[in-house]
Amino acid sequence: MREGTARSGVEIEYGGRQPVPGGARPVRDRPLRRPDRIAFWAVAMAVIAMVAAATSAKAGSGGTGSSRGGGSSDCPEMRFGARALGLGDCGGDVKTLHWLLKANSYGVPLNKDFDSPTDNSVRTFQKRHRIHADGVVGDRTRKKIVRTMPKSVATWYGPGFFGHRTACGTRLGRQTIGVAHRHLPCGTRVTLKYRGRYVRARVIDRGPYTRGVRWDLTQKTARKLHLEVTDTIRAAPIK
Repeated sequence: MREGTARSGVEIEYGGRQPVPGGARPVRDRPLRRPDRIAFWAVAMAVIAMVAAATSAKAGSGGTGSSRGGGSSDCPEMRFGARALGLGDCGGDVKTLHWLLKANSYGVPLNKDFDSPTDNSVRTFQKRHRIHADGVVGDRTRKKIVRTMPKSVATWYGPGFFGHRTACGTRLGRQTIGVAHRHLPCGTRVTLKYRGRYVRARVIDRGPYTRGVRWDLTQKTARKLHLEVTDTIRAAPIK
């Protein structure tokens, strides 16, 4: 049966009139509320409360895609220089920042979290280079950090060597990230930069032996940098 619009006699169905003793004028009772409507509004209010709680929790954690306060497991793998970095950030670009600061003898952990030691080191770096010491790695601070990376010539290798052991004992493959250097100890961490791209790698081999060339990159490393020919790069090893 279709309910239709409200009826004037609804009180007859849900709460009829009752006589008053002594002949007094009858009093009309208020219509009773329908139990199904009460249940409906109770469920609706519960759903609204759940949505509000979920929204509040999401806002408190920084929301989807936020890099702050999410822990290393939620950190984005962003390219160093794609955004300004500050206290509470995390990600691959923060790790690159750490490697670069460490190459300059700053005491930072080599993880992905921009925490207090990172903030202190960035402020110290900014003071030494006469930059406003706010602890934020913006364009100016980032460019100054990049200029601390020495320039040198690099080439790459791979085909013909895949499947063989390197001088440091690594089996070279098409997906191997690493560099060859004549003197740096095996396992030395080094950050490479070429035309706005960065790669973190380790020394896994000896070479190159061509005069004037300091670094020999594995094929995969060169491809990540988009290095196709022998060219000048920036490299910052952590000694």
